Amino acid sequence: MTTIHAITEHKGLRLKGSLAVQGGVPMLQAFGPAGRLRKHTKVDTYDHVTRDGYQRDLVPSRVRAAATYYESGGRMPNPLLVNIRKDDFTKIEVHVLEDEAGYREAIESEGDWIGLAEIYIPEGVPLWVYDGQHRNGAINEVVDRDLEFGSFPVPVCCTVGLDTPEEMKEFYEVNQNAKAVKTDLAWELLRKMAETDQELRELLEVKDQDWTIRGEDVTDELVKLGGVWAGTLQEANQKKVRTDRLALNKAQFVRSLRPVLAMPSLTKADPATVAKILHAYWEGIAKVIPEPFAATTNPKEWVIQKGPGAISLHRVLPQVIEVLRARGERLGDPAAYADVLRDLPQLSGEVVDEQGNSKIVSGAEFWRSGPEGVASQFTGDAGRKRLGVRIQALLPKPTETLNV
Repeated sequence: MTTIHAITEHKGLRLKGSLAVQGGVPMLQAFGPAGRLRKHTKVDTYDHVTRDGYQRDLVPSRVRAAATYYESGGRMPNPLLVNIRKDDFTKIEVHVLEDEAGYREAIESEGDWIGLAEIYIPEGVPLWVYDGQHRNGAINEVVDRDLEFGSFPVPVCCTVGLDTPEEMKEFYEVNQNAKAVKTDLAWELLRKMAETDQELRELLEVKDQDWTIRGEDVTDELVKLGGVWAGTLQEANQKKVRTDRLALNKAQFVRSLRPVLAMPSLTKADPATVAKILHAYWEGIAKVIPEPFAATTNPKEWVIQKGPGAISLHRVLPQVIEVLRARGERLGDPAAYADVLRDLPQLSGEVVDEQGNSKIVSGAEFWRSGPEGVASQFTGDAGRKRLGVRIQALLPKPTETLNV
C-alpha cells in the first residue's frame, strides 16, 4: 500500500487536498465535482437474503428533501465519508505533493502524518459511501435533472485501503455515535464484525454484551430447524407487506432471548444446542395451544408470536427448564414442555366488544390480536413482565419436583 504513482491523464476522478495518515491509514480531505463523483460512489446495501452489505435502503423522503435543499441553493459543508477498498488500492494513483518520505514512513510504521496530495481514481473503481448515503443520493438525483449541477463541489473524506470489515466498522462507529443505526441492523453488523475480530468478541464478553451476537446466532439456527418461527421473523432491511407472515422484528426476538441466554447452564452452550431447546419449547407450546400455529392461520393474527408473547414466554423458559431438569426430562422433548405448560390455556381476561358488552376469554382466544384478545393489552416492559408473572403462576415450581 506504499507505492506512489505519477498522475496520468485518463478519464476518472481527480481529488486534490489535505492528505493525512491516521494509524497507518491514508485519509484525504478534498472536494470533488458532483457529476464526476456520481460515477464512482456506491452504497453497500444490506441484503437480508444473502446477508451481504451493511447499510439500510435509502429513505426516498430523505433523499427528496435533501435534493430540494441543494436545488434551492443549499450548501453542503459536511463531507461524504467514502472508502477506496484495499482490493482497489493498486488501481489508483497517489501523488504526494510534499514530504513523500514522511508519508511512506507513517504507512509502514502505522503512524501518523499530515501533508498534501492528489489522488486519481480511474473509471470503474468505486468510492464506497459509509456515511452520507442520503446526501449522495440527493446529489445524484439533482445531477440527473440538471447537468450544470455536475460542477457542484461536494466535500469528501476518503479513506484509502480499508477492507470491507474495517469499512463496516467505521460505518457502525460513526452511526452509533451520531444517529443510532436501528437495532436489528446494528446487531447484525456487530455480529459480522465480531466474526473477524477476536478482540472485539472478547471485549463484548467482558462488557456482558456478547449475548446480542449469541442471540443472533441462536435465532438463525432456530429458523433453520423449521417449526413455528420459520418465515415469521423480519430481518434487517426486509420490507413487510400485508400478506406476509412476518409477525416479529428479529431484533425484538433476539432481545427476548436474553433471560434464556443468561442461564448458567446455557451460557457456554453452542447456538445449535440452544436453538434445539427453543424449538422443542415452542413445539410444546403449540401442542397446548395449537390454534395460533395452524397452517391455515397467519401468525400476525395472534399475539403469541409478537412482542408480548415472545418476551413473556421466554421470560418463563428458565423456570420451565429447571422443572424439566428436576424431573430428569430431556430438554429437546416437546411433549415434556407441553406437560409443564398444560395449564397455559387457563390464562383468561376480560374483553369488551364494539357494543360495549364484556366477556371473559381464555385459551387460544386470550392470545388473539386486537381488541378480541387479552394479551395485546400487556404493553411495554411493565405489561410484559406482568404477563410473564401470570404465566409463571400456572407453572409447577422446580422445588416441587426435586428428589432429595
